[in-house]
Amino acid sequence: MPHLHFSYSPNYFSIEDIVLQDVRVSCKFEVAVPKLGVLDQSADNENLKQGSKVELPFWMVPTLHAKKIVTLEIPRHYKVNYRQILQADSIVVDLHKWGPYFYDLGLHVANLELKDSLDIKRSLVETLRNRLRQIMDMSQHSTHHETVHIIANLDELERKLFGVGQLSYRSYKEWVRRESSKINTATLVASHRKRKFAEVTV
Repeated sequence: MPHLHFSYSPNYFSIEDIVLQDVRVSCKFEVAVPKLGVLDQSADNENLKQGSKVELPFWMVPTLHAKKIVTLEIPRHYKVNYRQILQADSIVVDLHKWGPYFYDLGLHVANLELKDSLDIKRSLVETLRNRLRQIMDMSQHSTHHETVHIIANLDELERKLFGVGQLSYRSYKEWVRRESSKINTATLVASHRKRKFAEVTV
């Protein structure tokens, strides 16, 4: 069964967590930082000035944000206008284009306790809830060719859920076939015993 990763705090042993934590996000430095002017490509000073906007890998942000050294700019796909798109019709959205780890990164962002954190969490939950029924339905009724097209629009969490749905459906069908075989065998045995009994009593 595909492994589902539901850890929303940094996980040293998770390749997925390493990849999504390396996504670069825009931050504003609230304090000047000496010797870090190299982070701002537009700067001509060896020191990073207060107010500088710099893209950092996300794994650096929680600590710097907690110490009020930087302020995170919410990644665009979690901003209010994109949340409104999801609220209107999340099923048609190509979430993989929005980010292959859309849900995981979104919860990491929301866990920073930003002004929009609660709304982001609600949007993520509602989006997954609205898309999950169709994902499960498609996982059980799609051909191989259709599967390739379907999963192209899913983020990594949804792809895993799709795989779980396919595996569960295959297991169910195998179970049904085994039970059918037992029922058929039992019927044949019963018929054979009746025939034998009839021969004996004649």
